[in-house]
This record gives sequence, structure tokens and C-alpha cells, in this order.
Amino acid sequence: MILATDLPAPPLPRAVAPGTLAEAVHRFGRDTVAFQSLAPGMRAWSDGAGAWVAFADTGRAWLAVGSPLCAPEETGRVARAFVLAARAAGRRAGFCAVEEFPRDTFFERVPLGRQPVWDPLQWERVLAGRRSLREQIRRARAKGVRARVASAHELGGELGASIAALATKWLAGRRGGALGFLLAVDLFYRPSERLYVVAERGDRLAGVLVAVPVPGRGGWFFEDILRADDAPNGTVEFLVDAAMRRLAGVACGRVTMGLVPLAGPLPHRLRILRRLGHNVYDFEGLRAFRARFAPEAWEPVWFVHPRGTSEIVSLWDVASALTGGHPLRFALRAWTEGKRRRLRRASAG
Repeated sequence: MILATDLPAPPLPRAVAPGTLAEAVHRFGRDTVAFQSLAPGMRAWSDGAGAWVAFADTGRAWLAVGSPLCAPEETGRVARAFVLAARAAGRRAGFCAVEEFPRDTFFERVPLGRQPVWDPLQWERVLAGRRSLREQIRRARAKGVRARVASAHELGGELGASIAALATKWLAGRRGGALGFLLAVDLFYRPSERLYVVAERGDRLAGVLVAVPVPGRGGWFFEDILRADDAPNGTVEFLVDAAMRRLAGVACGRVTMGLVPLAGPLPHRLRILRRLGHNVYDFEGLRAFRARFAPEAWEPVWFVHPRGTSEIVSLWDVASALTGGHPLRFALRAWTEGKRRRLRRASAG
């Protein structure tokens, strides 16, 4: 078992220049997705007074990464200015994966789903109440799996190549192919600010958990958890346990695994979408996986757009950003691949 005292101190944010997007993320980034504002390919808009919005341009809409990066009391003003800038560029606008947004008559919000939240300081209590979770961790340990925190400089060598190969293989197995925008798998930008927990069995990589900071909350987002095909049962649970213990050791009080789309209470129209889309994206499987770790809460996550904008159009914009502009093509490919897998399982059985 990895104890918090076995692990090195947490990575510290790099020095950032005043007035930059990076500084705004570190000062004001309270949404889980805030760090993704710094991902390669994101565009950025500023009001010229220190507030920033990172966004993706779909060609029809500017979709912001969470809330505006500014003082909380400025959120409404900055959000309206961003919408006006988008309209001047001939684009719609919206804010994706928002957790806290002030009530504003200019905007309305649509539920995107729920995200699970844990307090690492209470992790031992979670384990005490979950025999199945303890057993999975024990299985991985019994098979020789060990976990450690990897330093950023290791990523330039053999370990980084192994992680990249694992990610490539994992993405190749996803129904419909790789997603983009807030669901892109990009493990290596700003590595000194991330937490890398690797699971190894002998000299082979069995899995990796990559976490990014949520600076405005003093928390962490377990952004990606990848497991090798030949890794023993319990490897993922072993990684989560190691990461939780490590963060408890530095008195971190908040961890999330991010949004589960269309989870939790939804209006009727979105419940229909969830029902129709289950053959394209395994919403329930993702929710069940995260529920296995007994989160303390499931918090709502929203899409915020200007009042009067069609909800269907806004959700289509989000789907376009996630699928590289081709939601229907992605859905058809995912449905077809899912059907093939079900047929193979049926014939094998």
C-alpha cells in the first residue's frame, strides 16, 4: 500500500506572467475544466482588463471552457461582453461545464450532467465502507502492482513514451474514435503542474492516472485514468487509492473525476436524449464506474447560453466541438462499432 508519506511533495504551479491567461486560470479557475483553458488549440479572448475566456471556435459558435476567468462579481459583465464579441464575429456563444454562475437575466442554463466529488481526507472512511473496493486494491497489490508519483522530467524518456503508447492504444479502442474539446486526451501539456501516478508491474507500465489542478478551489481533477489491457484486475482502483492518499497527505480537500454527461435529474427532453444515445455513449457505464468509489456528492454541471437561444442548437454546438464538427458521423460510427462488438460477444458466447 502507498502511504502519503511515501510520496514527494505536490508539483507547484510554474511562475506565470501578470495579465496572462495562465495567471487568470491560477487566480480565478474554480470550474473543474479551468486548467483545460491552457490546452493546445484553445483560443482566448480578453476584455483587456485582466479577464479572460478560453474557447473553441466550431465555425458557428464560440464555446467557452467553463466560466469567465475573472473575479466572481465580474462574471456576468465579462460573460455578456464575450457573447457580444462572438456575435460581432458572426458566432453564437455559450459556456460549457459551468459549476457556479450568477443569476443573470441575460442568460439561462441547461443541465449537462453531474460530477462526483470526494474529500481525500475522508478516503479511509470510504474504504472502510466499501469491501469490494478494498478487495480490488488487494488483488492488484497481490499481483505485484506498485504505484508511484512520476516526475515531469521522466516524461521525456521511456516512461513518457510508454504512457503515450498506452493512450494511443486506449483511444484506438474507443467507440466512434477520439473526442475533442473538453474530452480530448492530451496528457503532456504543462506537465510540471500535473500529478502523474503510474502503476507498474515489474518494469512494465500497468496504468496511469493523470490529474490537473483546480486552482480556485485548491482541488484536483482526475482527468484521465488509463489501464493497460494486460494489467491485473484492481489496477484502476489501486491508482485511485494511491492518488487519494497522496493528496490527503498534502491536506487537499477536493477531488473530482469530472462530468458524467446526462447524469442526475434532467428535463424530459434530455432524458429522451439520454435514452436514445445510450448505444452511442455509455452514460450509465461511466456513472456506475465513478459511483464505485463512493463519492461524497454529485454536483450539477451546466451549459450557460444567452436567453432566447435554442437549447437544441446549443447542445448541437457542444456536440460539434466534441466531435470535430461531425456529430452525426461520430454517432453513426460509434453505433456501428458498438453493434459489431455486441455481435462478437454474442457469437463468442
